[in-house]
Amino acid sequence: MNMQHVRAIARKEVWHLLRDPRSLALILLMPSMLLFLFGYAIRLDLYEAPIAIVQESRDAATEDLIAQFDASRAFRVVLRSNDRREVATALQRGEIWAALIFPPDYARQLARGEARIQWLLDGVDANTARLLRNYALVLVNDDLLRQGGQPPIRIEDRTWFNETKESQLAIIPGVIAMVMAVVGAMMTSLTIAREMEQGNLVMLRTTPLTRREFLLGKLLPYLLVGLLDLAIAIAVAVWVFGVPLRGSLPVLLLLSMLFLLVVMLQGALISINAGNQLLASQMAMVSTFLPAFLLSGFIFAIENMPTVLQYLTLIVPARYYITLSRAIFLKGITPLLLWTQALALLLIALVFLQLTLAKSKKLGLLP
Repeated sequence: MNMQHVRAIARKEVWHLLRDPRSLALILLMPSMLLFLFGYAIRLDLYEAPIAIVQESRDAATEDLIAQFDASRAFRVVLRSNDRREVATALQRGEIWAALIFPPDYARQLARGEARIQWLLDGVDANTARLLRNYALVLVNDDLLRQGGQPPIRIEDRTWFNETKESQLAIIPGVIAMVMAVVGAMMTSLTIAREMEQGNLVMLRTTPLTRREFLLGKLLPYLLVGLLDLAIAIAVAVWVFGVPLRGSLPVLLLLSMLFLLVVMLQGALISINAGNQLLASQMAMVSTFLPAFLLSGFIFAIENMPTVLQYLTLIVPARYYITLSRAIFLKGITPLLLWTQALALLLIALVFLQLTLAKSKKLGLLP
């Protein structure tokens, strides 16, 4: 083996790496970024879960147990009411994860040794629903032991939107969002970079084509392909996995089209900045898959993440789409109750559009 040849090839590869600082930065920063995201985003315990209290009786025993829930790190009481309809609306909108309901004669039941309280759960995220139930049981039992071992309190839990607590029903809408995010961004991230690599944009400058026309023409075919993929995914979710579609299908398709537009504009922006197909595909995968998997609420509850990461999730498009799709699939509610999620997607789409047009103008790609 001729080591001079080996050194020559090695120097050549080092030179290529140094000439492409974006790829080098991606390689060097990826391990730290993954450790940071997985280390801080993955929390399998319960932390400050928002709950409501329905208090139909005013007595010392009720107040004492409520104080125990409020003082716990696992729960955060965000609503106290004696109107069950108000609490039900908050649960449907996702403002709370559970509601603790005390009956009017709770103190008398406790004195007779047959106290019952109702634990109303949002079953959209089945794993979180199980955690909520287990944490509540532990907290109630600890309270009884603290008071000297009174007769046990029976917790009757009712789970809404996913009565059997099947994780699959919550996971499938999230998988659809993640697949759409990756596929949408990957498709468009390659198309403009390919034109730049082949030098086709130089020829296009001699035509009366504008940047907006070019971008729309590039996105439209992939939008139709993405909608076809979406239709297949919805059909598989409903007919193969048995996920109930309780809301409006046209509304789901409309919001999905908006989400597809967001991720495709993100891919176009990546494509223009990358300049070559290899780097564009790498950046598209990193900027869509990881945030959609870790920072969207797909697997790990956003409320359990550190505050810094919670703010970071606000710029992740998949966060809003997963909330909307789960609400339409499992809760059957209209987006009017979740209009802020749809508005956030629209704003992100407009930001990506303006950034893409501004970058293409700066590079002088098209007039």
